[in-house]
Amino acid sequence: IEDFEQNLGETNFGEWNANKEVPIDPNNPGYPVQWHIRRASNVSRSGTYSAEFFIDGKQDDGTIWLERKLSVEKNTQIRITISLWLYSEQESFNAIAGVVACARITKPTVEEDFAVIGYANEATGWKNYSYVADVSTNSTGEAYVAVGITVRWETTMTYYIDDIVIE
Repeated sequence: IEDFEQNLGETNFGEWNANKEVPIDPNNPGYPVQWHIRRASNVSRSGTYSAEFFIDGKQDDGTIWLERKLSVEKNTQIRITISLWLYSEQESFNAIAGVVACARITKPTVEEDFAVIGYANEATGWKNYSYVADVSTNSTGEAYVAVGITVRWETTMTYYIDDIVIE
């Protein structure tokens, strides 16, 4: 279980790495819109910490995620299940952000690498989301898993993810 309790610093998640595909900010030409994923202590499902996901979604575009590499059996078919808890400050009938996940043999690099597994504002507070993927492994014995959010509404947004389980 990844609960972000190990104190490696605000933006060091150990085996997890932050990544993104975000648009250029029209108010700051040549630079991407603001975003971050950092360890936060103001909201947590278990323990003291969670991962805070923030993105300026005013361009109605952008996906940010945490990813990690797994060692898996080589040259076979495996099933990977990802479970996570996401915190939303409010429920909304609007799809403000999609909750995304992926499991694959190559590192995710673009929004299209992800499946939308739900919407971030389905409930106020913590909600569990899960994703299952059948992955054909190759001779490297590596697979990647990732979880995050993707912009669906033109606004800035902050969500928290905690208690990620990979099986």
